[in-house]
Amino acid sequence: MHEEIQRRAYAMWEADGRPEGQDQAYWFKAVAALTTEAAKAIKPARKRAPRTTKAKKAA
Repeated sequence: MHEEIQRRAYAMWEADGRPEGQDQAYWFKAVAALTTEAAKAIKPARKRAPRTTKAKKAA
């Protein structure tokens, strides 16, 4: 995971013209971007159909 964050941060930093002194900001931007992507990949829980009760037999 560390290497993936590093690659993403470096790519963002290069795309923005390599500004000096922004290493931590790009690190956190990369973490946020990867976290967002991971959250989108999670499937929501499947909703269950409501339980139906069986009719009681008349005695």
